[in-house]
Amino acid sequence: MDNFNSLDHTIQHLIITYLEGSCSDREIVKLQYWLSLSEENLVLFKRFREAWLLAGETERYPLEEAWKKLDLGLEHRLKIRRRNLKIRWMGYAAAIMVLFSVGYYYWGDLFPGMSEKGIGTEGYIVPGSKKAVLVLGSNDRIALDQVREDSVLSRQTNIRKEGNTLVYEKICGGDTAENNCLITPRGGEYTVVLSDGTKVWLNAESELKYPVQFSENERKVYLKGEAYFTVTKQEGVPFIVCSGNTEVTVWGTEFNVRNYADGKIAATLVKGCVVVGCGQEMCRLQPGQQAVVNIHGIQVREVETALYTAWKDGYFIFREQPLECILKELARWYDFTYFYQNEKLEKCRLTAKLRKFDRVEEVLEVLKGVGTFKFVIKGKTVTVVSE
Repeated sequence: MDNFNSLDHTIQHLIITYLEGSCSDREIVKLQYWLSLSEENLVLFKRFREAWLLAGETERYPLEEAWKKLDLGLEHRLKIRRRNLKIRWMGYAAAIMVLFSVGYYYWGDLFPGMSEKGIGTEGYIVPGSKKAVLVLGSNDRIALDQVREDSVLSRQTNIRKEGNTLVYEKICGGDTAENNCLITPRGGEYTVVLSDGTKVWLNAESELKYPVQFSENERKVYLKGEAYFTVTKQEGVPFIVCSGNTEVTVWGTEFNVRNYADGKIAATLVKGCVVVGCGQEMCRLQPGQQAVVNIHGIQVREVETALYTAWKDGYFIFREQPLECILKELARWYDFTYFYQNEKLEKCRLTAKLRKFDRVEEVLEVLKGVGTFKFVIKGKTVTVVSE
């Protein structure tokens, strides 16, 4: 038990922080390395993860019955709910009891070949994580993944980090002129709650600029990349998302805006009503509709919204999409480069549902199963070759 409590440099700590969703990039790389060493490590990780999930249900399921429910495959879950400190330690104890019962409680040398400074992110493809840079009005930059949870980042403007969410509190008479900017890199995503209570999920390789405090008669933000908004309704004060030459105006609703460097902007409405404007052209969307803005103006179409918002919930969903579009999306999240042995392969159309936090090998294996090609991974480069 003493070894288990020494969490800083052990595999136990890596697994637990991974299950809690709080692994740093460096820790994820270490865990990925350890998992790659042997099939036994993968099975052990799988068993611990399932035991962890079931530990919170021990009042309803005896541990012996819970163990029978374990799936011994190697699929990885996307997201593990957080528990309070007491429940977390109950989870640790219950998980250890389960591992004891099957003879897996030997944690002595589970870190072969792994040193604290021997492994960097170079040469490994890992799933993205909760990371972003906050640029304050003073131009000071804060790497949020380096800031501990429940930290106050600015007392003047009342900004704090709660878990992996940036939270701005409304301050009466606060400075409405100061703007902050939240920037996510490739392989990063983050969530922010603005001063009016609006919640924004910012996708990888994106940038959101916003006032620390909204004025009484205007709520306006600026977006590059992609974000999902749940807007707090405020009577008489619309919420405006400016992206490129397009404005999306709402009063209280849920929608997704996408504006990467592909020459088009897409606004997808999930709930409520929005108005999309570009120059002199305007249109009103209803739930289940998408407005696409390009050089030809605004086109409105009916869509299955989950195809455009699943990223927020830990999935990629593609329906009859060219392989090029799929790989571009995956490369942005997993931060890799890719090439084709034959350029004709990029036009192959595929339908797939992928889990964002699975290992890239598993994700590409799914695509291989529905296509006529295979993938060769070398370092952080993926090559698509004909079968």
